[in-house]
Amino acid sequence: MNVIAIMIILPLIALLAEIALSKRYSLTIVSISTFIMLAIVSYLLVVGFIHGSILVAQSYAYIIAPSISISLYLNIASLMLLLMASVVLFVASISGNIGAERAKLSSALMLLFQLAATGIFTSGTLIQFFIFWDIGVITAFVMINTLGTASSKKASMTFLIYEIFASAMLLFAILLIYFGTPLHTFNIQAIISGSNSMPVSAQGLIFFFMALAFMVNMPLFPFHSWLPGAYAEASTQGSMALAGILSKFGAFGLLLTFEMLPIASHYSIYVAGLAIVSSIYASIVMLSQTDIKRIIAYAAMVEMGIIALGISAFNVFGTYGALYGMLAQGLTIAFMFLIAGAIVFEFGERDMRLLKGVIANAKASAYSLVVGVLALSGLPLTSGFIADLLIFIGAYKSFSIYGLVPLFAIILMVAYMYYLLNKSVLSSRDRNWNVAYLGVSQKIGYGIFIAFIFVFGILPFVLLNMVH
Repeated sequence: MNVIAIMIILPLIALLAEIALSKRYSLTIVSISTFIMLAIVSYLLVVGFIHGSILVAQSYAYIIAPSISISLYLNIASLMLLLMASVVLFVASISGNIGAERAKLSSALMLLFQLAATGIFTSGTLIQFFIFWDIGVITAFVMINTLGTASSKKASMTFLIYEIFASAMLLFAILLIYFGTPLHTFNIQAIISGSNSMPVSAQGLIFFFMALAFMVNMPLFPFHSWLPGAYAEASTQGSMALAGILSKFGAFGLLLTFEMLPIASHYSIYVAGLAIVSSIYASIVMLSQTDIKRIIAYAAMVEMGIIALGISAFNVFGTYGALYGMLAQGLTIAFMFLIAGAIVFEFGERDMRLLKGVIANAKASAYSLVVGVLALSGLPLTSGFIADLLIFIGAYKSFSIYGLVPLFAIILMVAYMYYLLNKSVLSSRDRNWNVAYLGVSQKIGYGIFIAFIFVFGILPFVLLNMVH
């Protein structure tokens, strides 16, 4: 059986076991499933590194009349995102449900997210892409709505309205490709190969609707209104999955859009402009935030704007950087939300102005938060540094000095986060005696994230040398 098919079937089998067995086995089931996924992806990475490239492709006939097949496709771009997703899901499974709340439901949702992530990053057809996209969206909605805070109902409905709109735009674009062009196929590689035969007018419409759908999902300004509420009010696992993985569905889709449609190069300047505005806007709005989860949410938006800039540059450096940025940002933002959830559990407080004694009472969380901020700032030897370096080289090559404007967004974002860290988390003048201490699993989660952030910052060639 194809290795990708095994990765897709795995969470389905685990989900059946989750339903059949009692809740005391929930953590074990989801941990085993996500660990096996991480092991398979790591094995594929080793094989790809030895051979200098990786390509796994398999098709199965599904509906013959409209030429719909199940096509599984994995290259190094897919592998990078699967690696990021597998790390985030494994750590979220073992560490993210800090209070062990509604373990059976949270574990089932994590398995559904594993299915969605594996499916979308290995989709060989646009129909599969759309199906797994909606599985991820529905799972994220339930995560926010049922496992979030008391304010999560409104946030989940806002998220759902935006995502229904994005799904409608995406489906319309997919149908336009099939019925409005001579290709009459949903196969992504066939569309890329035959893209020059697509009418320019059809390409323009398809690009507009696809780009709109993916920008809502990332999100970019002005389609971001769902982001602060959804990220902040979701459970810790939900925030990790939303910011770390779901947003990459949009970024990966935008990258595919640029690959599939030659006309995308004519609109790249507009996407770049929106990406620059989005990152600057998010960094400015962040300055008025004191809720630790909302601060991280806007930091995620800054980074997604920079990734979109790399995609729009549409050259080797920009594309490499955007891919590496998705890996780096996914790991770092999920890491930050894990820390935020741990701090809320330990101190019962999300307002940075009221957090006292973190460095005295919760050293692991305090120092890990410092590492997370350093990684977000693109500190050398972290994966974020490699991503930012490649993206800004690509952006400068395509847009000259204007491509470097988001550097100011990074500076503003990091300066504010350092300021708040120094004023609250790292302040040792006050001591909080009412602390709920973390278990070992959360500290293991910190260690896994830190290890991957530095490994891919120090050894970027492990992945980048396989990108073609």
